[in-house]
Amino acid sequence: MSYYKYYFTSAELPGSAGRIQAKNQLVYNLLSQNVPEGTPVLELGVGKGWFAQVCLDHSHPYQGVEANEKQCRALMANGLNMTCGQVPPVSVQSPEDGFGLVYSAHLLEHLPNSQAVHDLLVGCASLLGERGIVAMLFPDAMAMGKHFWNCDYTHTFPTTERRVAQAMADAGLEVIATHRLCGHYTGGMRLLARAGSQPLILKAAQMVARSPERKDLIYRGWMYLQQDILLVARLPGAS
Repeated sequence: MSYYKYYFTSAELPGSAGRIQAKNQLVYNLLSQNVPEGTPVLELGVGKGWFAQVCLDHSHPYQGVEANEKQCRALMANGLNMTCGQVPPVSVQSPEDGFGLVYSAHLLEHLPNSQAVHDLLVGCASLLGERGIVAMLFPDAMAMGKHFWNCDYTHTFPTTERRVAQAMADAGLEVIATHRLCGHYTGGMRLLARAGSQPLILKAAQMVARSPERKDLIYRGWMYLQQDILLVARLPGAS
């Protein structure tokens, strides 16, 4: 499958593995108060399996869905419980007591329209256990401006806190927490990261780059510091 092959074949940025690992651990930490260890987890859009590893480190029964078949098969070969295919629909069998967490990172913005977002979230809600949560991590299109479109040609649905919260409400979900991240930073460090992710910083750095490859690396590093939003929701009445 050639679609989105660019993501899986691009060279890693120097030191990126540690930063990506830290970001996924941060997300898990933010969710952990609502996701006890041992709770079944479903991840949609597994990518390279970073969040999956964090879940396994915390003893969660894990199931993933990945659209890129080659990457999906590679994850299966590494022992992950995977389903290969596009979402929506979310064609996954729920465990007997439902999932404690249904999670996706940087998936919503790739869906074709609001109907697809709605269908995805309805599918997520249907798989939750009594105290389960849905958590969606996505880029803040309001903060990114034109770079929401420029960074990735597969971005089609502009994701903002307001739009995704509305979609969650229409899917029968109640937002219980909102977190803002820049890379693997939150709180005060996030504000410092945002200062380093201003357009003038990018322009100055790319002016001294000597090759298209170097400019691309700089751009990707700069994009890592752009603001993401993590919305956490549950079924009304769950506690």
